Amino acid sequence: MAGPVPAGRTRAARGQREQCDNVHMKTRLWPWLLALGVTGLAMAARYLLIQPPEIAHQCDAAGGPWWCALRTAAIMTYSGYGLGYAALVLSGLAALVRRAALGGLALAVGGAALVLYCYEPGALAMAIGTLVLARAQHEAQLRRARLA
Repeated sequence: MAGPVPAGRTRAARGQREQCDNVHMKTRLWPWLLALGVTGLAMAARYLLIQPPEIAHQCDAAGGPWWCALRTAAIMTYSGYGLGYAALVLSGLAALVRRAALGGLALAVGGAALVLYCYEPGALAMAIGTLVLARAQHEAQLRRARLA
Protein backbone atom coordinates (compact mmCIF):
# COMPACT_ATOMS: atom_id res chain seq x y z
CA MET A 1 0.00 0.00 0.00
CA ALA A 2 1.17 3.51 -0.76
CA GLY A 3 2.18 5.80 2.10
CA PRO A 4 0.37 8.91 3.26
CA VAL A 5 -0.62 11.47 0.67
CA PRO A 6 1.51 14.64 0.83
CA ALA A 7 -0.27 17.85 1.81
CA GLY A 8 -2.01 19.45 -1.15
CA ARG A 9 -2.00 16.28 -3.26
CA THR A 10 -4.80 13.87 -3.82
CA ARG A 11 -4.37 10.18 -4.42
CA ALA A 12 -5.37 10.73 -8.06
CA ALA A 13 -2.64 13.35 -8.52
CA ARG A 14 -0.06 11.00 -7.04
CA GLY A 15 -1.27 8.22 -9.35
CA GLN A 16 -0.89 10.52 -12.34
CA ARG A 17 2.63 11.44 -11.21
CA GLU A 18 3.62 7.76 -10.87
CA GLN A 19 2.20 7.03 -14.33
CA CYS A 20 4.12 10.00 -15.73
CA ASP A 21 7.32 8.74 -14.07
CA ASN A 22 6.82 5.35 -15.74
CA VAL A 23 6.46 7.03 -19.15
CA HIS A 24 9.62 9.04 -18.54
CA MET A 25 11.49 5.88 -17.56
CA LYS A 26 10.49 4.24 -20.84
CA THR A 27 11.59 7.25 -22.88
CA ARG A 28 14.91 7.35 -21.02
CA LEU A 29 15.55 3.67 -21.66
CA TRP A 30 14.92 3.46 -25.40
CA PRO A 31 18.26 4.97 -26.58
CA TRP A 32 20.25 2.60 -24.37
CA LEU A 33 18.25 -0.39 -25.60
CA LEU A 34 18.63 0.78 -29.20
CA ALA A 35 22.41 0.89 -28.75
CA LEU A 36 22.42 -2.61 -27.27
CA GLY A 37 20.24 -3.92 -30.08
CA VAL A 38 22.29 -2.37 -32.89
CA THR A 39 25.53 -3.60 -31.34
CA GLY A 40 24.02 -7.06 -30.95
CA LEU A 41 22.99 -7.10 -34.61
CA ALA A 42 26.48 -6.01 -35.62
CA MET A 43 27.95 -8.85 -33.53
CA ALA A 44 25.59 -11.33 -35.17
CA ALA A 45 26.59 -10.05 -38.61
CA ARG A 46 30.28 -10.30 -37.76
CA TYR A 47 30.30 -13.74 -36.17
CA LEU A 48 27.56 -15.42 -38.21
CA LEU A 49 27.82 -13.77 -41.64
CA ILE A 50 31.25 -12.22 -42.16
CA GLN A 51 33.90 -14.28 -40.33
CA PRO A 52 32.99 -17.96 -40.92
CA PRO A 53 35.19 -19.32 -43.75
CA GLU A 54 32.53 -21.69 -45.06
CA ILE A 55 30.17 -18.76 -45.64
CA ALA A 56 32.93 -16.80 -47.36
CA HIS A 57 33.57 -19.74 -49.71
CA GLN A 58 29.88 -20.04 -50.57
CA CYS A 59 29.78 -16.35 -51.47
CA ASP A 60 32.99 -16.52 -53.54
CA ALA A 61 31.30 -18.64 -56.19
CA ALA A 62 29.14 -16.93 -58.78
CA GLY A 63 25.44 -17.30 -58.09
CA GLY A 64 25.84 -17.75 -54.34
CA PRO A 65 22.89 -17.76 -51.92
CA TRP A 66 20.65 -14.72 -51.52
CA TRP A 67 22.26 -13.68 -48.23
CA CYS A 68 25.63 -13.12 -49.91
CA ALA A 69 24.36 -9.67 -50.87
CA LEU A 70 23.76 -8.95 -47.17
CA ARG A 71 27.26 -10.17 -46.37
CA THR A 72 28.75 -7.95 -49.06
CA ALA A 73 26.78 -4.94 -47.82
CA ALA A 74 27.99 -5.55 -44.24
CA ILE A 75 31.58 -5.78 -45.46
CA MET A 76 31.22 -2.57 -47.49
CA THR A 77 30.13 -0.62 -44.40
CA TYR A 78 33.54 -1.02 -42.80
CA SER A 79 35.93 -1.72 -45.68
CA GLY A 80 36.33 1.98 -46.49
CA TYR A 81 35.88 3.00 -42.83
CA GLY A 82 32.48 4.43 -43.78
CA LEU A 83 30.83 3.16 -40.61
CA GLY A 84 33.55 4.74 -38.50
CA TYR A 85 33.21 8.07 -40.28
CA ALA A 86 29.43 7.99 -39.88
CA ALA A 87 29.85 7.30 -36.17
CA LEU A 88 32.23 10.26 -35.83
CA VAL A 89 29.92 12.61 -37.72
CA LEU A 90 26.95 11.56 -35.58
CA SER A 91 28.90 11.99 -32.36
CA GLY A 92 30.15 15.42 -33.41
CA LEU A 93 26.62 16.47 -34.30
CA ALA A 94 25.33 15.08 -31.01
CA ALA A 95 27.97 17.04 -29.08
CA LEU A 96 27.01 20.26 -30.88
CA VAL A 97 23.24 19.90 -30.59
CA ARG A 98 23.19 18.05 -27.23
CA ARG A 99 20.06 16.04 -27.92
CA ALA A 100 19.43 12.69 -26.28
CA ALA A 101 18.23 11.11 -29.52
CA LEU A 102 21.41 12.03 -31.38
CA GLY A 103 23.52 10.86 -28.45
CA GLY A 104 21.73 7.52 -28.52
CA LEU A 105 22.19 7.24 -32.27
CA ALA A 106 25.91 8.06 -31.97
CA LEU A 107 26.19 5.43 -29.24
CA ALA A 108 24.42 2.82 -31.39
CA VAL A 109 26.40 3.48 -34.57
CA GLY A 110 29.61 3.70 -32.54
CA GLY A 111 28.87 0.28 -31.05
CA ALA A 112 28.34 -1.19 -34.49
CA ALA A 113 31.55 0.44 -35.73
CA LEU A 114 33.46 -0.93 -32.75
CA VAL A 115 32.28 -4.47 -33.47
CA LEU A 116 32.71 -4.19 -37.25
CA TYR A 117 36.43 -3.44 -37.32
CA CYS A 118 36.29 0.39 -37.06
CA TYR A 119 37.28 0.31 -33.42
CA GLU A 120 39.03 3.69 -33.02
CA PRO A 121 36.25 5.96 -34.31
CA GLY A 122 33.66 3.56 -32.87
CA ALA A 123 35.09 3.81 -29.37
CA LEU A 124 35.29 7.61 -29.57
CA ALA A 125 31.73 7.84 -30.89
CA MET A 126 30.49 5.55 -28.12
CA ALA A 127 32.17 7.68 -25.46
CA ILE A 128 30.82 10.95 -26.86
CA GLY A 129 27.37 9.48 -27.44
CA THR A 130 27.22 8.13 -23.90
CA LEU A 131 28.22 11.48 -22.40
CA VAL A 132 25.75 13.45 -24.52
CA LEU A 133 22.93 11.01 -23.82
CA ALA A 134 23.56 10.89 -20.07
CA ARG A 135 23.81 14.67 -19.80
CA ALA A 136 20.68 15.31 -21.88
CA GLN A 137 18.70 12.82 -19.81
CA HIS A 138 19.99 14.32 -16.56
CA GLU A 139 19.06 17.86 -17.66
CA ALA A 140 15.59 16.66 -18.66
CA GLN A 141 15.16 15.05 -15.25
CA LEU A 142 16.21 18.29 -13.53
CA ARG A 143 13.69 20.28 -15.63
CA ARG A 144 10.91 17.87 -14.68
CA ALA A 145 11.87 18.12 -10.99
CA ARG A 146 11.69 21.92 -11.13
CA LEU A 147 8.23 21.79 -12.69
CA ALA A 148 6.89 19.35 -10.10
